Amino acid sequence: MTGDHPAKSGSGPDSGSGPGPDEERRAPTDEELDATPPLPLVVWAARCASYFLALGGIMLVSYAVYGFDTDPNSFPPGFRLNPLQALVNLVWGAAGSLIGFFRPRHATAFVLAFAAFYTVVAGFGTFEGSALGMQLGTSAKIFYWVVVAFAWAAGLNALLRRSDTG
Repeated sequence: MTGDHPAKSGSGPDSGSGPGPDEERRAPTDEELDATPPLPLVVWAARCASYFLALGGIMLVSYAVYGFDTDPNSFPPGFRLNPLQALVNLVWGAAGSLIGFFRPRHATAFVLAFAAFYTVVAGFGTFEGSALGMQLGTSAKIFYWVVVAFAWAAGLNALLRRSDTG
């Protein structure tokens, strides 16, 4: 190159690689937004696991502050989890949040696994009184059964829709 014109870097509007660092991406039009398909129910179900992430995290921090031998009944309703329950919720919540927000193609498998695991927890908690070492109160048992019903419905619906199209 000679003289006054700098060499092209390959990141301008003519390169086809999208907007450069100094350029803004064009906002989608209303028609483009209307044509975007909505997220499936199973992805939203996986995203709902962020509630378990938040609850487990809050409870583990609470136990770290007050001591892990604190009686769960000393916490307000809705937060009466023992440390094992809080850890289990934290792990499932983290996995569901990551899958729901960043890997939605795995949402069906996650929601079905989540439903199966929490069916075991709810079943043992209801019929044995203790679920895998977690003492579940009546409100926790009811909550888990409602969550399990929703998870099975969303997961099986997605699985059936996938098998119908494929």
